Amino acid sequence: MTSEHQPPIVRAAQAVTLIEAASAYAALGLSILPLSGKRPALTSWTAFQQTAATPEVIRGWSSAGLIQNIGLICGAVSGNLVVLDLDGAAGYPAFAATFPHLRETFTVATGGGVGRHVYFYADRLPSSVKAMGTPIGHLELCAEGRQVVAPPSMHPITGSAYRVELPLDILRVAHLDDLASWIEAFKPREAMPEWKPPHVSAPAGQGNLNPRLIDAIRDDLLSRAFKPHGEWLHGRCLHPERHTHGDRNPSFGFNTASGYGHCYVCGTLLAKDICAMLGIDPASVGGLFEKPVIASARSIIRQPAPPSDAPPTTSTNYKLPNWLAQYLDWAGATGNQTPLVFHQAAGLWLLATAVGRRLYGEAPWGVKLYPNLYLMLIAGTTFYRKSTAYKLAEQVARAAIPHMLMPTPGSPERFQEALAGRMPGNFDKLGREQQERLTKAQPFAAQRGLLKDEVAGLFGAINRKDYMVGMKDLLMELYDCPDYVDKDTQTGLNIVQNAALSILGVTTPSSLSSAVSGGDWDNGLLIRFALLTPEPDYAERPASVSYRDLPQPLIDDLRRLHDRLPQPEPSEFGLTAPGALRLDVQCWSECQQYGDWLRRKCAPGEDSELDDRLKGIYGRMHVQAFKLASLFAALDWLDTDDPAPTITADHWSAAQAIAEEWRMSAHRLLEQFDRSGEAVLEKRQQDRLLYAIRQAGAGGVGLRDLYRNLNFSAKQARKLASDLMRAGLIEERRMERAEWFVAIEHIDGQV
Repeated sequence: MTSEHQPPIVRAAQAVTLIEAASAYAALGLSILPLSGKRPALTSWTAFQQTAATPEVIRGWSSAGLIQNIGLICGAVSGNLVVLDLDGAAGYPAFAATFPHLRETFTVATGGGVGRHVYFYADRLPSSVKAMGTPIGHLELCAEGRQVVAPPSMHPITGSAYRVELPLDILRVAHLDDLASWIEAFKPREAMPEWKPPHVSAPAGQGNLNPRLIDAIRDDLLSRAFKPHGEWLHGRCLHPERHTHGDRNPSFGFNTASGYGHCYVCGTLLAKDICAMLGIDPASVGGLFEKPVIASARSIIRQPAPPSDAPPTTSTNYKLPNWLAQYLDWAGATGNQTPLVFHQAAGLWLLATAVGRRLYGEAPWGVKLYPNLYLMLIAGTTFYRKSTAYKLAEQVARAAIPHMLMPTPGSPERFQEALAGRMPGNFDKLGREQQERLTKAQPFAAQRGLLKDEVAGLFGAINRKDYMVGMKDLLMELYDCPDYVDKDTQTGLNIVQNAALSILGVTTPSSLSSAVSGGDWDNGLLIRFALLTPEPDYAERPASVSYRDLPQPLIDDLRRLHDRLPQPEPSEFGLTAPGALRLDVQCWSECQQYGDWLRRKCAPGEDSELDDRLKGIYGRMHVQAFKLASLFAALDWLDTDDPAPTITADHWSAAQAIAEEWRMSAHRLLEQFDRSGEAVLEKRQQDRLLYAIRQAGAGGVGLRDLYRNLNFSAKQARKLASDLMRAGLIEERRMERAEWFVAIEHIDGQV
């Protein structure tokens, strides 16, 4: 954003000289105070709390050398200015997580290095309040009678400038009562007479409350300085307006065993009422009441919808096949910080890759369904260790079925060559082991598994690079397992036969949001993927006390499954692609019922109409479930003498339960895309950086200029640029050892 289009408060804060900044602040109706360091340079500044200094007075201060730094006086004199002063590294993250609706406002990074000043205009001024020495640092809400140091002042100790962190206009709010109460909650309480738990029984009608909901209420109350007292938490009533003096002597208790609250004035409060007062959405932790859960890595999926809204035949009481359960036990312990749903998806991808196109079901609606899968693991960087799931699956694949892994596509033409079984141009120069692997892979060319570490980069390249034209159509076509596809390229005619590609990719919500467009939801590519996010009750498991080798039975049984299915047959032209077994399906009616239920959820007349982006996912979810049921049947078939696998009602029950979790996962992803939170803020920052790089043209722009012009830290700008590179939107250049970036549309003559 150019300076003339920035909010006036940002332009004032980024003035070159202190006197220019002071004059600009004053022109905005803010009361200015000259500072020496962080303290007022005047003997008394009371008068300026009532009437702002005139331009003549400000120039007089400047002539007298009093403006060494600039202070802004909060309160009515500055149009009801209120500034939240957070001094400590944990303060701002805690505020932002607690009050996401207050984040989007003019924010200053203090010269001390870890503090933030968050600016507001409040229609009703709060009282100034502070809590010092809290676990998250010093907290102060500066209103009437307080002043704050403003950019471009310098910190008296560090010598660093106060600088704009979020270049937004100052947010106007009706009041800041919740923010003031939040700070109050960190203040030490006066000694009170010992609180005695009430002698009341749990109210009737509570049912079996969701334990995770009770935990969420407990954690929220503890953050508000409630005190443990046995199974009770004691603190101020959640309805202070019902108390004559605002419940100065705390009278409220929350029972952590039963989940109800009791106040000596207000009486009993149910969990749903407490959630409403605390701003907790029960749905975010799995609902108000407890649902059956199988607490094992062998079955990690819950029924996500209330009984009245449940799809047909859904059951939570199911058992996974032994191989997949063993894989989850090993991967879940080895990658203990990775969500189990990611490990489960990786195990399913391994099975789909081992099977290829060698199993199918003949659907009553006239198509053949094969068990290939497109899977995307989506979570924030570092914390969820999503790449661990990817790497463990790759380790198993390379040990058991290395020839079933295909190379990462560099272009549609080369990708088609690999799918057609054409050997790479440097085949003769490869080692013997690699040549043998490629030769063994040739009959399976189009039915292998593809691993993509940053799958958002593939989407970004597809959307923005001319040489990737055609890749999107090819990937969509391959998902449906065509018998025959051909394309005439510069290297000759590529013929792809018997396709059944399976993809496992990882990315972050912000990278995916940047790389895809609305058209990617509409045209069908994105909705072919199972879009998997961490389970709502994610919790890391205990770390293994020692290294656990990859269990040999996992390798042997995956290879046994691959080898038992039809194999390539010799012919006069070499080995031909293997045939396929027809599944004995005993659950077509259940599959169709599920598909009909999903279709009705997409009807325009629904009470709460479904997001258009989800309708394509809903339309394929019953097919996803069938693919999973096929894989489960194949595993159980290994221990029988049957000529082909049989999909039973039990297989369908487990598959549909997992498909339901995948459906709810897609909802969670869209919520992350849309809500005003961390992903949205990061996306906005990425957009600002990308815009600046695009504006620089084909010559590009250096990292130093980017973070200075956009008021980012170097670390922040570098991370954002890295995300944009992974999404395929920019490329890095080196300009005399400096980090330099060019938008992808300006590379190779593209406009």
